[in-house]
Amino acid sequence: MANKFKATPLFDAHKAFVRLPMGMAMLDGYPDSKQFVETLCETIPDVRQDLLHTQAFLKSYSRKSEATFRGYRNEVERLLLWAWTIANKSVIQLKRPDLEAYFDFVHSPASAWVGSSVQDRFKIIGGESRQNENWRPFAVRIAKEDRKEALSEGLSVEVSRDGHLLSHEAMKICYSAISCYYDYLTDEGYAFGNPIPAIRKQSPFLIKGATQKNIKRLSDLQWEYVLDCAQKAADDSATHERTLFVIAMLKTLYLRVSELSDRTNWQPVWKHFWLDTDGNRWLKVLGKGNKMRDVSVPSALSPYIDRYQKYRASISSTFGVNSTLVAKNRGVGGMTSRQLRRIVQEAFDLAYDKMIAEGFKAEAKALREATTHWLRHTGASQDIATRPLKHMADDLGHASMGTTDQVYIQSDMKERARSGKQRDV
Repeated sequence: MANKFKATPLFDAHKAFVRLPMGMAMLDGYPDSKQFVETLCETIPDVRQDLLHTQAFLKSYSRKSEATFRGYRNEVERLLLWAWTIANKSVIQLKRPDLEAYFDFVHSPASAWVGSSVQDRFKIIGGESRQNENWRPFAVRIAKEDRKEALSEGLSVEVSRDGHLLSHEAMKICYSAISCYYDYLTDEGYAFGNPIPAIRKQSPFLIKGATQKNIKRLSDLQWEYVLDCAQKAADDSATHERTLFVIAMLKTLYLRVSELSDRTNWQPVWKHFWLDTDGNRWLKVLGKGNKMRDVSVPSALSPYIDRYQKYRASISSTFGVNSTLVAKNRGVGGMTSRQLRRIVQEAFDLAYDKMIAEGFKAEAKALREATTHWLRHTGASQDIATRPLKHMADDLGHASMGTTDQVYIQSDMKERARSGKQRDV
């Protein structure tokens, strides 16, 4: 029944997954998942082959990037669990009506399938990866502002798991991932075709048409406070030099947080800053889709780069061009995206406290919702009016100027509203 969650997670996080052996041996360290699969095989014999083909599919996509793996894993794991425990079928037995029912389910999953927070799939107990009883395939999202207010008042955050709906964008990702999955199964001779494109074409969950996009960015006042607070923190304590460097880099160079983080196939180091023959400064980054690009570095950013470089040299005699760009204060190596987000959030919190103290309560409240990615949007939004569109697209890492134009150049809503008011009935 859909109103009970009687499944276990199947695939671990990227770091653990890529080290597992191929075949059923991958479940040797996961006793709960192994028992779950073996029990299902008694009634649905193809479950084992479903699992092995899905492992091979994810293994292939794990080579591209951790983010790609995570996105595909989430979607195909949901499909497998639904097929096995609700439809009671193998994924290759699912017909078009079954898959249409699946997408209906994904759009509005049963409350038993929805967790109150994002949880790890497994917990290490006695050297084995045991099922985390709190994990669910879906999780409700709580506004950062609500979560922070509850924590500041010492209250628990109560959320309802009923009526959970996936957004238009989430459904697009779902259709795309499942379609790619069935293409793979068809190519491997396991499935007999891919019905997803035809289903997607008739989907009631995909909305066509353009609306005015609301770019999530910091206001000029919010950015001023974030930068000033980070700079004051660095002036007061050298351990905050990293904070100042990170937020200045993300905002000024329009970087995604992943582009400053350590990844399996890329480690940002200081020699990735380079000068061309005209003395212009650039930063080489590995961006989305494993695409390399060079980002122009403005002169105004140089003091922030130089002061962090000087700080790093003062605490390490081995610091050089091959040193990690953003280093841990303790330990060795670079930082993960999660660690970098935590640093940025600390800077946001400092700015929030100062804005509250100085009477900017509305702006401070809005800052509660800010994420690390807002820094990229803030920098691009501020510069789009003064830089050529082609230059912006290249520095942002957009494949075409059309993307940059669509995201950052919008008609003036106030002017549009003013002209609209003059229409006659």
